[in-house]
Amino acid sequence: VLAGALEPDRGTVTVAPDVGVGRLGQESGAVTGTAAPPDLGLLGPDDVGRRLGELSVGARRRVDLAQVLAPRPHVLLLDEPTNHLSPALVDELTAALRATDAAVVIATHDRGLLADLADWPRLNLSEQ
Repeated sequence: VLAGALEPDRGTVTVAPDVGVGRLGQESGAVTGTAAPPDLGLLGPDDVGRRLGELSVGARRRVDLAQVLAPRPHVLLLDEPTNHLSPALVDELTAALRATDAAVVIATHDRGLLADLADWPRLNLSEQ
């Protein structure tokens, strides 16, 4: 509903025209094109310029993450953002999420990420 893919059961969702919303799905979507985020440090030199379909699942996930973060959205909707990421990159992502001015909504089962963000407001849907 927040991403605009579904209509709410009741009420409305309104996003101001100048507000950027970035959404990272749980899994990579249709992967096409070539990998081109070398300046973000998310891909090794051997992967830059390769067809996305040739990259590992982890490398494709890093490209997805780069595509969501590069426009510097005002609102970040992240569904299992640590899937297929190395522990070091998870630490860097966590630090970046703590530093961003964006509003962040995360859906995750990652115990480490949950512990690292334990001081953030939380809605536990399994108890609803």
